Amino acid sequence: MTDALFIGAHPDDVEILAGGTVARLAHAGRKVVVADATRGEMGTRGTPEERAVEAANAAKVLKVERVNLGLPDGRISEDIPAATRRVVQLLRDVRPRTVFVHEAGDHHPDHNAISQAVKFACFQSNVLKYDTGQERFKPSRLFYFVGSRARWPRNPDFVVDITDSWDTKVAALREHRSQVANKDYKGPETFISSDIAWHMIEMRAGFFGAMINVRYGEAFLADAPLRIDDPLSLPDVV
Repeated sequence: MTDALFIGAHPDDVEILAGGTVARLAHAGRKVVVADATRGEMGTRGTPEERAVEAANAAKVLKVERVNLGLPDGRISEDIPAATRRVVQLLRDVRPRTVFVHEAGDHHPDHNAISQAVKFACFQSNVLKYDTGQERFKPSRLFYFVGSRARWPRNPDFVVDITDSWDTKVAALREHRSQVANKDYKGPETFISSDIAWHMIEMRAGFFGAMINVRYGEAFLADAPLRIDDPLSLPDVV
């Protein structure tokens, strides 16, 4: 069993949107797996080979296992059933209690497509006659990164305090040298390589942190209400 599986469309997506949560869980001794749906081969900067090395180095910083699903970058939406099947195979392999993925309605088509495929897969993975040659499995929870920069989402369903894991998140992001705010890398500038992108990452974490009165936070959405057996066990918000 795996405690948490984080699925991003491209290498670096998980670090950008949930890297602090990944680091916090791993530091607490949870078994965490990060899956990149594509190799990022359509990216303006960086080759697939460079990005694979960067992703592996970031996983070492985060202290997690990392896999790549090999789906086609920029074209996940062209074959949702194939993407769903690949995710089902992953779910039945690593058997995660909780799954995290992009929210629906994100600005990036691949983010939307993998969100849809993962939601389908979380259902199909428990269907006996959906045959992959593996034992069926059902995750307990599916959560979504708050990631769209084109619109503001509904209020998050919960926010994780990542203040203590912020430096680890930053260090993992820095390993994506071809992508994130690195002027030393020779290549065309993109939004994510610009200074404003780094500012956005920090400001979003600060805003979500302010929601729960901490310095940095990462926000998530849920499909269903969260069960709380003891409301008085929740952390105080000062």
